[in-house]
Amino acid sequence: MTDEKAIAYIKKCLDAGKMREAIDASRITKVPLSKEELKFCIQKYLDAGWMPKAIEGSKAACIDLPQDVLIKYVNKYLEEGKIYSAVDASKLIGMPLPKEKIAITGKECLLKGKLTSGLEAYKLIKESPPEEELIACASVCFKEGKLSHGLEAYKLINKAPPEDELVTCGNFCFNIGQITPGLEAYALAKRTPTKELLRACGETCLLEKRTDDARKSFVAAQKIDETKNKDIEVREISFNDLSAGINKSWKSPGPKVCSDCHNDTEMKDRFFILSRCPENVDEEERLDTLMKKQHGVMQFCVEMDVFGDGRGLICSAVCAKCGSQNVVLGADDWTYMEIKRR
Repeated sequence: MTDEKAIAYIKKCLDAGKMREAIDASRITKVPLSKEELKFCIQKYLDAGWMPKAIEGSKAACIDLPQDVLIKYVNKYLEEGKIYSAVDASKLIGMPLPKEKIAITGKECLLKGKLTSGLEAYKLIKESPPEEELIACASVCFKEGKLSHGLEAYKLINKAPPEDELVTCGNFCFNIGQITPGLEAYALAKRTPTKELLRACGETCLLEKRTDDARKSFVAAQKIDETKNKDIEVREISFNDLSAGINKSWKSPGPKVCSDCHNDTEMKDRFFILSRCPENVDEEERLDTLMKKQHGVMQFCVEMDVFGDGRGLICSAVCAKCGSQNVVLGADDWTYMEIKRR
């Protein structure tokens, strides 16, 4: 075996934590291995959480590893969230880990957004992490663009993540050129990202030479433009169907007054879904004409992007006393804008 091959083989053994094999190869091939090099490798094993390999290597190299150093590393593994490394190391050196200490480590991991390590810690003590810790963990994960971990945390408590946090996650992903999780986060939040955000994401992907992701970003931005260029479509919907797809805290606008008979007590609400919200005054005027001609509605209000996906909601009312559609709606409790006044 040539010196070059011997050196490469010895290095491969050392990198894999096989110090005894490396030492044997060094002796056979007469390729020297210094104590300093071996000490450095043992240090690397300890830093990586490979305490069994470090102890075995130290014995093969006749290098002393004091007990206090090993105990220091067990605590270090706990601090870094290397739960299984800490448990294995503690068993190896005969240092018991109290249940309370593992629970504290699990909590600290979750609060830092380290979901996997936190769950590992609680699994070892056979306990379920508290709901508030999982929610805090998910919040950190979303802020750091770790969509799958955030979703997993909410899945464990059987709750849906907040839309705003999903949008925050999506924005982070777009900013670093991660188009797929960004689009998924926005879809789960029932929101539509801006074309500017998508194009910026595409440019980031291009800089990193990820052409497929760049193409996906630019196509998504183009679809938004195409959607905005389509005519606005209006579809009437019942209150029951509307309630099933909207926030439970939502309320119909009030008060309502009939412009023809001045009745203000008995009204029947009518609701319509807009395929998208009006973008300018011309579109508002066309919508006003459409509502009069197709639905006989004289007065109505529009809530912009109420579903979080670009669609709008129209509310109007029919006077139960005279049957007039010319009912003025109060919008004190809604974020509505009356088309005629805009």
